[in-house]
Amino acid sequence: MVSRRNYFSIAIMMFVLLFLFQFSMVIRDSQNTYDINSNLTEKQADGNNVWENKQITPASINNMDRSYALFVGDNTSDMAEAVSRWCIYAKWNMAQCSSLEEYEENDQTLPGMLILESEKYALGSNLEKIKKLEEKGVIIVFGCLEDPRNIEENKDLMDFLGIYKVVSEKTELTGVKLFEGLLLGGEVVYETPEDEDEKERQDLQLEVPWYQVGSGTKTYMVGLLDQTKQKKTVENEDLPTIIWRNGIQGGSIFSVVGDYMKDSTALGLLDGMVAEASEYYVYPVVNAQNLSMINFPAFANENNAQMMELYSQPVTGMARDIMWPSLVSIVEKGGLKMTCFMQPQAAYQDGVEPDSKNLVFYLKQMKEQNAEAGLSLQYKNADSLKDKLNQDEEFFRKANSSYRYGAAFTEEQNLDSVLSLMNTELMKNVSTLVCEYTEKRPVVSYCTDSVTLQSVTSDGMNYTYSDDIRMRSIQSSLAYTNVMLNMQDIFWPERKSDRWQIMQKHFSSNLLTYWKNFSCFSNTTLSESDARVRSFLKLDYSHSREDDEITLKTTEPGSWFILRTHGEEIEEIEGGSWEKIEEDAYLICVENAEVKMQMKTPGLHYYTGKN
Repeated sequence: MVSRRNYFSIAIMMFVLLFLFQFSMVIRDSQNTYDINSNLTEKQADGNNVWENKQITPASINNMDRSYALFVGDNTSDMAEAVSRWCIYAKWNMAQCSSLEEYEENDQTLPGMLILESEKYALGSNLEKIKKLEEKGVIIVFGCLEDPRNIEENKDLMDFLGIYKVVSEKTELTGVKLFEGLLLGGEVVYETPEDEDEKERQDLQLEVPWYQVGSGTKTYMVGLLDQTKQKKTVENEDLPTIIWRNGIQGGSIFSVVGDYMKDSTALGLLDGMVAEASEYYVYPVVNAQNLSMINFPAFANENNAQMMELYSQPVTGMARDIMWPSLVSIVEKGGLKMTCFMQPQAAYQDGVEPDSKNLVFYLKQMKEQNAEAGLSLQYKNADSLKDKLNQDEEFFRKANSSYRYGAAFTEEQNLDSVLSLMNTELMKNVSTLVCEYTEKRPVVSYCTDSVTLQSVTSDGMNYTYSDDIRMRSIQSSLAYTNVMLNMQDIFWPERKSDRWQIMQKHFSSNLLTYWKNFSCFSNTTLSESDARVRSFLKLDYSHSREDDEITLKTTEPGSWFILRTHGEEIEEIEGGSWEKIEEDAYLICVENAEVKMQMKTPGLHYYTGKN
């Protein structure tokens, strides 16, 4: 039995604890400046300052102040476009010609890299010309070996490529294996899964010519075979080679089988090739990891009958009570940052109006999660995009919100229409647009002088093997990603796979698995990333080496670079800081206009048994 004295003591203690708890919540709430976008920087018309490379013709090359790539092939092809974008990001000039006959060799203006669209540009007398360039230190890249007959019938070309034998003109693979070294992220195997639900991940080119490479080559990617269908067991070194390097007389001849050089995958492959062929290689990157939640949160109880049937809650309740806690858990587990592109409503002609009562809740929650709110410009039906913006503006006005939105999502097909409405009240602070992945647009670029475009690089739900290779390549080249999860399919489901339980499981698994090797790169919101993109696109740089000291100069202090070496480590750095990404790869933060890196080669240490 509790005495009266003890009873009152306990009661007083409970009251004090309750008061402290409530007081702390009040203090936290009062200090939550939820209506201020702390990620936002003032919109700047700085697109005129973007670095532009020189598009030069082979005949006009007489004096070059920087490295340039020479592309030989169809200048309207996908590969030509991919190489051009890489040159802009890597700060290389570029020359193009339809045949090697247009190029006149000049020892004073040799290209840093010669990229041939296919092996047909190396036939006949052209091969001798290529050999001379290779002997003088030019990196040679065969972007796609298209016709194995061209190769098999030309012994000199086979020797130059490092091909020992053409086993077959066409063979069926079960998957591919990417070795470490060329791209960041380590070794990975992309073999067709046995699980029926996972088989859709396998979308790689699995019907390829079978080349066996000889000694003096280094293999970066091979095809995997169904050994049960082979007459005898195929050893690892005899597997179909997909990407490799032949080092004739210390030179570098890279060959690619398949379409890997025809989209953004080329970005990382080309940087990797330069790194593999050079004593060291330093190049600029964005250093931004983004997570875009599209059409979330929602504020209108649309499609209510279906939502109640599936979740026993309307859209707004399901988003707040089920989806948001799950997203917070995923983000916290991965150490990530969200940009939530809010959608007041999707259907503007169904008579269901959005309710702003949850807006403050979400803005407070985002503030606590270091997340950012953005605008979704996607919709299911409306009179026009302008009408949608007008109605959304009225929604935020009625909510008495002063939050300034720095990022907006739109479908790529509507990008031009969106740009024409950037001066509207709701869009006036938007400095970066996000759209789904398409090769029509660069990964990062300027849309206008004051607005950047940050493309989605991966769909967090529908993630395939080719998506993963492309992601690794973009990460290797730009240290950038923008993972998207579009919630509209959840609120308007058409398939069983559109249910939140399934999407959450896939998204969480993908996000925490495929991106874990790039955790050293900075997690950002889209506005934070926008500032880094602008710096990256504007900067120019140079580097040099004397003995063990590498000097890096840039026009943009506060920018980021990747340094790739061969067995060397950074001993100390002046004017910046560094972090090891993986073996022979370092992330450099440039704090001053000039950075000096002292390098060392780890020595061998022997245990003598003496104390």
